Amino acid sequence: MARPGWADRVGAVKPAGCYVSRDAYGDQDTVICTFAYRWNDSEQPMDRHALVLVVDYNMSGMARDAWVSSQVDKLLEQARAEAAGNPLLLFEEIEPDQARALLESAMKATREPKTPPPVSDSYSAYHAFARARLKALPPGRKRPAPLHTEAPYSRERRAMLAAEFLASDAAEHLSDPSAASRCADHIIDYGCDQDFNRPLRVSPTKCETFLLDWLPRKVMLSEAEQEAMPHVLAAWVRFAARRTGLPEQGLKATLDAVWEAIGKFPEAYRDPTTFGLDRPLLERLLPDGDLSALARRAFAFPYLQGTHNGIDLDRLDPADAADRRTLLEIDHGTVIDQEHLAWHEEIASRLWDGDPPQLWEAAQRLLDLGHDRHDVLHVLIEIVERIGGHPDELAAALDDIADIPDEF
Repeated sequence: MARPGWADRVGAVKPAGCYVSRDAYGDQDTVICTFAYRWNDSEQPMDRHALVLVVDYNMSGMARDAWVSSQVDKLLEQARAEAAGNPLLLFEEIEPDQARALLESAMKATREPKTPPPVSDSYSAYHAFARARLKALPPGRKRPAPLHTEAPYSRERRAMLAAEFLASDAAEHLSDPSAASRCADHIIDYGCDQDFNRPLRVSPTKCETFLLDWLPRKVMLSEAEQEAMPHVLAAWVRFAARRTGLPEQGLKATLDAVWEAIGKFPEAYRDPTTFGLDRPLLERLLPDGDLSALARRAFAFPYLQGTHNGIDLDRLDPADAADRRTLLEIDHGTVIDQEHLAWHEEIASRLWDGDPPQLWEAAQRLLDLGHDRHDVLHVLIEIVERIGGHPDELAAALDDIADIPDEF
């Protein structure tokens, strides 16, 4: 066969320039990487094309959209024009190794969730192409930080930031200082732990996600905190916007989003006491306020009220090692082998801490199939005992559980 005319171009692509369009909120980066197959005598790239990926920092920094364009000049001209006419946009050129590090990290974040990530159809279509093009970029630099990223926050630094906020003009109208302080702690923790150490970053999307999604799933609020939280969040937006220099247009849009979300917050946040559990019991199960841990901890320690052989269960603390052992002995009801009881204690401790997350996920799958709680616990014990201290192998083994084997 005659050699195809395109054969010499295979693998010959070279980067021609990389750019990023950022919004002032820090919500997302649109990264444009341009490539060329050949260069003219003046060292100008020819036969160019552009790979465009959108990185969403409200979705754990994952890449959620991708496409390719052959109209490179038009694409760059449009991006520059949009940034020039919008104070909430920034367009700049970045080094190719920066672009590669940023996009490789974003594509890795997209692959990490167990459930299918909310990506566009075009992202799936261009995924393999994007990975190939990123390999044409030079490696090297660590992933560049998102806009406004700061160094990791220690507990002391978080406390100082909360104190600065509560002493600011933005917080002077808050009527319950104690509740406002606890709400501020939750806002700062969310920004540090869920948003790349950016507690001062505010945007309409971030505030809505915090108020209507993260809080209802993760945090046990008192009645006073439930009432104060929307107002504290609005005050935090004003405080943070001044600190970061967010344009007035962005501040107004963020406050509008907060006020709109306030009407939905009472419905989104269900007080845990409406689950049929009194607050003292909830406080024993959730001393850290982690609402997402409630189900797995109640599964691990189902007997926490009443009396048993003269023991007042209401006085036992499942977070205490000695009380935890007593609760597990009562759970079994009969004398059992101490080594076996130690394994039950191991599983209960792991469920309490959520370590690894796949442990509770496996337990839920088996419970949904109608299996008895103790049978489920024995299956978990067998796997943990067999795998030992290999976290990746343990997570994989737990992921593979679809049902209880016949021998159980």
